Amino acid sequence: MRTEKKPLRIIKQIISLCMSVSLVLMLCALPATAADEDPYLPPGGADWNKLKDLVINDYGYGHGNETTDETYLGKAAKKFANTESWGASYILNGWQTLDMSPYYENGTLEFDAVGAVSGETFSVGFLDVVTERMVGGEFYKDNDEHPHQTSEETYISIPESLTTGWKHYSIPLKSIMNVNSIFDESSVQLLRFKGDNFPATLWLSNIVIKSPDNAASYAPIKVNQVGYILGGEKYALVSGYYNELTAMPGTPFQVRKASDRSIAYSGELSLVSAYDAPSGEKVLKADFSGLTASGEYMLTVDGVSEPSVSFQIGDGSIYSTLLKDVQKFFYFQRANEDLLAEHAGIFARTGDRKEDQNLPFSSNPSVTKDVSGGWWDAGDLGKYVTVGATAISDLLWAYESFPGQFQDHSLNIPESGNGIPDLLDEVMVETDFILKMQDEATGGFYAFVNREHSPDRYIEDGTANNRLIPTFHTGAAVGALAHAYIVMKDVPGLEAYADTLKAAALRGWEYLEQHPEFIPQPDGPYNSSSDANDRFYAAATLYRATGGQVYNDYVVAHYLEYSSIFEDEAFSHNIGSLHRMGFYHYMMGNQPNAAVKTWFTDKFVQWRDILINANRNKTVWGNATQDDFYWGANSNNAGVPVGLAIGSRLLGLFNEDDLKIAADNLNYLLGINPLQLSYITGHGERRVAKTIHEIYNGDFNLEMPSGYMPGGPNNNGRYTFSGKAYNSSSIDWETNEQALNYNSPLTFLVAMLSHSNGTAIQLEAEQAELSGGVKVNTNHPGYTGSGFLDGFWNFGGKATFTVNVPAAGNYKVTARYGNAAFNPASVSLIVNGTKIKQTSLPLLANWDTWSNQTETVTLNAGVNTIAYQYDNGDTGIINLDHIRVSPAPIEAETATRLGFASVYNDSSASGGQAVEYLHVNGNAIQFNNVPAATSLTVKYASINSGTYSMYVNVVKTKTINFTGNGRWNGAYTSVTVPVNIPAGATLKLQHDAGDSGWNVDSIILQ
Repeated sequence: MRTEKKPLRIIKQIISLCMSVSLVLMLCALPATAADEDPYLPPGGADWNKLKDLVINDYGYGHGNETTDETYLGKAAKKFANTESWGASYILNGWQTLDMSPYYENGTLEFDAVGAVSGETFSVGFLDVVTERMVGGEFYKDNDEHPHQTSEETYISIPESLTTGWKHYSIPLKSIMNVNSIFDESSVQLLRFKGDNFPATLWLSNIVIKSPDNAASYAPIKVNQVGYILGGEKYALVSGYYNELTAMPGTPFQVRKASDRSIAYSGELSLVSAYDAPSGEKVLKADFSGLTASGEYMLTVDGVSEPSVSFQIGDGSIYSTLLKDVQKFFYFQRANEDLLAEHAGIFARTGDRKEDQNLPFSSNPSVTKDVSGGWWDAGDLGKYVTVGATAISDLLWAYESFPGQFQDHSLNIPESGNGIPDLLDEVMVETDFILKMQDEATGGFYAFVNREHSPDRYIEDGTANNRLIPTFHTGAAVGALAHAYIVMKDVPGLEAYADTLKAAALRGWEYLEQHPEFIPQPDGPYNSSSDANDRFYAAATLYRATGGQVYNDYVVAHYLEYSSIFEDEAFSHNIGSLHRMGFYHYMMGNQPNAAVKTWFTDKFVQWRDILINANRNKTVWGNATQDDFYWGANSNNAGVPVGLAIGSRLLGLFNEDDLKIAADNLNYLLGINPLQLSYITGHGERRVAKTIHEIYNGDFNLEMPSGYMPGGPNNNGRYTFSGKAYNSSSIDWETNEQALNYNSPLTFLVAMLSHSNGTAIQLEAEQAELSGGVKVNTNHPGYTGSGFLDGFWNFGGKATFTVNVPAAGNYKVTARYGNAAFNPASVSLIVNGTKIKQTSLPLLANWDTWSNQTETVTLNAGVNTIAYQYDNGDTGIINLDHIRVSPAPIEAETATRLGFASVYNDSSASGGQAVEYLHVNGNAIQFNNVPAATSLTVKYASINSGTYSMYVNVVKTKTINFTGNGRWNGAYTSVTVPVNIPAGATLKLQHDAGDSGWNVDSIILQ
């Protein structure tokens, strides 16, 4: 959820050379004496990075006394009139826990106290709250209804009794916390005072926790801990406190192969920021974009003792596991449903809150309704229509934009193998729930199911005297269901379901028309004071879905109200703000109003320029929120590049800038941040292990499913630096809780970058539909996935794969097979039910040897089937490990050659030939009647680096930047760039003035 942004104002101060001797000694780690104009000096002087004093004035509760606030002997104080054994508890971090481990070593608890008569004494201590506490290698449990969540106290007596005058106490934290050996200083919730002497009256004032120590700094070299796309920008940030990090601009760095530490690339650091306020550090950049060889690497910097964690460089497949996991998050968030071990592994569970199948209304508990299913909202077990609608929107845009990234049988969910992409199966889990939340009588949608257990669990619709079916939630539901109809109506097998979604959306709109006034939701999370944005989103999406005049009229009447969204440089969309998505839907309608179209185009171009400037020139860490760290900021870091990409693709503006912003934000989320932390569970060497979650904090597994992303740093005033304001505790919802609307834009973001470098779709054998005796086996090593297929010795044995491709055209299908029976063996290749050919699989050394065999087939846009069958005339008797499907290259020698361009023979080229003499002005290769494409990959060889010009339908649309591979033939490399090429266009690659030369082997359009 977005919060109001507060601008950061920094007043720079200069520290002079005449600093005191004590300060010079304290800063003895300086690499050189600072000059008066040293740009690296932080504002705030020598104490700029000291741990913040934690003022404790948030009183929680007590017993055995009466408490009042009063001024006593000149000090504002809390008065405790104790009439029996008493206790008083102060909250440290808003009922969440606080990580006090940075204060433990040298910190003190400071307070002033005074007694009414002198001689009073008491104890002081802390209470922790820990889920899944480990003691001696075992889980420590208590005997209450939540054995996984335990609290431990630790106390000592105050060193001196009170007097009738104010006395100051300074107690080392160590002396308190060491009393209890299993107390966890990283998860402290309460400061406590208690006493047994009564009656007694005393006053406490000026409670604060202090430390002379510095706020933590983390390993200096920050990298994307998963990896970087071959053709994209690749960099690490190197940061640290200016008096600790010796690296400076010009310091050498090296990218080394992880296998043997040999240097694969070297360069020099450049300056990003002499002082970065969110981290308190100087920040330098190691750019290694010129490294274009796939592999596993680490980065070292001269003078920095530790290398970076390892990372990959490769095509989009380096994100394949990440993409699967950020989607499967939604499966693990399924509500009420049993998750079986075959799908959930060690996270299998019995469904909770199954009373949702017959849940009462809060307005009238005698009336019940089935609202089972859907997704848990976040770490608690509530279900919210508006959050679900927001997540559905992001996921459907991801599917529409990059359908090839979403396959059937890719997620191992119960619906896998039904011929429908798993992502859409998962979306239907939530649309089914939203359908159940529709009021039969009015067509409006109820707001939410609360988080409690029965008997306090309800469908929240207000009270009998004030029953509320909110227009806010209804608008969001209408838009999401209409969008789901748009996508699913064209998916074979979902046509009838899509019609159901449309009908529900239309009824919801009728409710909005009947209630033009704002109807709020009952009190609870995600409340709003307006429904205007959601009404607009609903109308615009329904216009795209139906072309109805009433929806067009609504958009035309209201679009001018949203000018301000195109001026925000750090926000895109989220709960209650899907109107930007509404504009995109409207523009994709049949005949959008010309004035709206012109206005939107101008406004979007304006916003696009603002975003590009902000993300490329203003932010230090590549995060779209820049210096803003608020509740759920990580969601917006993912969401801004999503909103930018959808609009850019819509208007044909999508280019390297969109991809750079996307990559920057994913880099931030995967480790290029002040904490050097991957915010996605299961991914990265240094990563989040646990988020706050009612289920996974109590399952006695030390980690949780991979793919969960918490909200991230949230500067609530307890941290020295806002960019480090993150608490990994499982009792901190402000920073460490995940939500549906966090992972949904993340799914789009990862899919976009996976798609950007033309990765092949790999379908494991166990993803196929099997018949005729074909089965999964594991008795020969070297297979990928969890097994391979045998049983092709049975006549009629068949394995059918379902693959979803973004565009119609020719594709390479590569089968990884085993054959030790015939020379060669053969099976029939069947595409979309039609036998294409008999494919021949050469004999191999033995059954433990695997090889690849490739055929070229024509596929339709969308879902296709590819089958291998032992049929008439075949020998059968093969093993099949997996298939890979990728766009077939268009050979350069098949293009029209212009000028002196000519073909040469080269066995290293994909077709045995390539085209040369493309280094002369006007020389070109031209491809006619090409398929629609959003990315172009050129396979080339060149001793030079430089540019080349691209024309679409005789108009120059792009200058392609490429890096030479040091030769003109014998070996080829590739570059992938985003494009906007319509179907049937003429594509020309031409040498213009200022361009460099290359020899071209082939291109791939997708």
